[in-house]
Amino acid sequence: MNLSEVKTTTGDIKVNLKNVHETLLLPLWCRAMVSEFHCPDLEDLYANDIIKQLDYDFSGFHSHIKNYFIILLAARAKEMEQQVKRYISLHPGATIVNIGAGLDTTFYRINNGTVKWYDLDAPGVVYLRKTLLKDDPRKTSIAKSMFDPSFPDEIIPSGDGLLFLISGVLMYFTEEEVRSLFRLLASRFPGCEVLFDHLTPFGLATADHMVKRSGIHGAKMQWGSNNICSLEKWGIQISLLESHPVCNDFTLNPSSGILSNLLIRLNRLLRIYTLNQIRIS
Repeated sequence: MNLSEVKTTTGDIKVNLKNVHETLLLPLWCRAMVSEFHCPDLEDLYANDIIKQLDYDFSGFHSHIKNYFIILLAARAKEMEQQVKRYISLHPGATIVNIGAGLDTTFYRINNGTVKWYDLDAPGVVYLRKTLLKDDPRKTSIAKSMFDPSFPDEIIPSGDGLLFLISGVLMYFTEEEVRSLFRLLASRFPGCEVLFDHLTPFGLATADHMVKRSGIHGAKMQWGSNNICSLEKWGIQISLLESHPVCNDFTLNPSSGILSNLLIRLNRLLRIYTLNQIRIS
């Protein structure tokens, strides 16, 4: 199946997700579609396999999701995976909690046989994950909202480092909601680290417009800021450990297109879309 020519997949598994939960299909589709740009480092074979099993109309994605957005989301997944691998190299028995896991497949590439992994998402999403992705004794699913104050009760840290992975999620909520999540993590897991992506207001407006045009409704992007360092002033004892633009190490490829490569360079310069790692004390 050549995904670039397929507008609607007719697999056996229907997708009955709405609002923000439906957005999990965007990074999945981008990770599958990036193979069309001859970027083997960004390809996700799991994503290709999952797409083929779904019964879903992707025509809006094909019409309105631009090439540079496909590359950005595929690169975000790869760069986050690399940072998780670096963390695990320092903490081989780490506990990783994937908040808003969607149909992310990072675990299957980083599993070293000793890491402890949790996937947290809404019940409908967790059901879809279990239908599409194989189970593993080192991986536990938590079918709860990240704003449910009881979800930390499900997590038993191993004692060798605790990292929360939050990809493509926080921008759909208000700043106060994001603060409330970080306060919850601070109270229950002091010393944990959080890896997440972040947009400036300009990037937020641009991405929000594209998501709406793709056919996903009721998923307004809300949280973004011009200075990620402002988190350190939230009164939650947050320390910014690392921040870099998405696609910072991406090798520009002519097959990506002139405009895409130009926008990637622009992001490196203006830091519109970044990956960030913080410690919450």
